[in-house]
Amino acid sequence: MASNALKSSILEDLRQAPGHLLRRCQQIAVSVFLDECQTWDLTPVQFAVLVELNRHGPHDQVGLGGALAMDRTTIGVVVKKLEERGLVERSISEQDRRSKPVSITSAGSALIRNVLPAAEMAQDRMLAPLNDAERSQFMRLLGKVADGNNSESRAPLRR
Repeated sequence: MASNALKSSILEDLRQAPGHLLRRCQQIAVSVFLDECQTWDLTPVQFAVLVELNRHGPHDQVGLGGALAMDRTTIGVVVKKLEERGLVERSISEQDRRSKPVSITSAGSALIRNVLPAAEMAQDRMLAPLNDAERSQFMRLLGKVADGNNSESRAPLRR
C-alpha cells in the first residue's frame, strides 16, 4: 500500500509522481534515440527487434514479442515494417506450419553494426545527468521496478 506521504505529494505535484516521471523519461528516451539514429530511419522498437534477432537467432513471432515485452499486434507491425525494408525475413516452420520464424537478414545485421555507436550514444545522452555511481544505481533500481512489476504489464517480458 502506498504511503500517505506519497499520496499527498501526488496531489500536490503530479509532476513528481513515479508514473509521470517514467512517462517523461520514455518520451526523452525515444526522442534522443530518434535524434541519434535518424540517419538509419530506425525506431527504438525496431532496433530492439534487430538486436534480439542478431544476438539470439530466429524466433517465432510470439516468442520474439515475449522476449521484448511487446504485444502481438505491436510485434506484428514491427516485423512487417522490417520485412518490407529487407532487414528481417519470415519463413514457415517445418515443425508447425502455423509458426513463422523471424530471422535477421545480412542487411539487418549490417544495419545493426552501423547504428550501434549511435544507439550507444543515445543511451549515454539519456544518462548524462548522472555520475557513474548514480547511473549504476539508477539502472539497478529501474530494472528492479520493471522486473517487480512485470506481471502488471499488458505485454509481460517472457524469458
